[in-house]
Amino acid sequence: MNPLVLFLPVYRASVTAYLLGLVALALLDAMRMQFGLILIPSGIALIAIWFFVYALHANRRRHAGREPALAVLPVLAAVLAKGVAAVIGIFPGLVAAMTDFAERNGVDTADDQAFAAAISQPGFQEAFQNDLLTQPELMDTLTAGMAWPSWIGFWLVIALFAIWFARLRPPVAPSVSPGM
Repeated sequence: MNPLVLFLPVYRASVTAYLLGLVALALLDAMRMQFGLILIPSGIALIAIWFFVYALHANRRRHAGREPALAVLPVLAAVLAKGVAAVIGIFPGLVAAMTDFAERNGVDTADDQAFAAAISQPGFQEAFQNDLLTQPELMDTLTAGMAWPSWIGFWLVIALFAIWFARLRPPVAPSVSPGM
């Protein structure tokens, strides 16, 4: 297996190289999230992983005799899924923090109508955001709550595309019968 298949979208990736590359990138991404990467900011590492995922998909399509342009589709869909999963992951913590903030400001959160009226007040959201900004440990907890859901969302979409891309075969040339 050519290890450059992971890094540059100008090679050909067999099914084995493609799948092994995706597994390696998923593990590297999990390590990036859990431990960070020495000397590389997390955002740059994330963009690099997205590019390497694109390169693998482009190389797989190239190996199957297809144009690599469609290789950007799995990355775009996975990044979108990552964002949606991050919002889903942060939502429970955000609701709990908002409820706690409302209770600290005298709102009876057991009364749904009173709670809904309080959060619909014009200054409530701004005051809540300011409260969040003054509590960095709470912000860290909230953002940590979206890390794994976003990772799962991204790699689940990539896995679904991997099923499709792993099945790609070169187009069969039409046979010419002798004597024609």
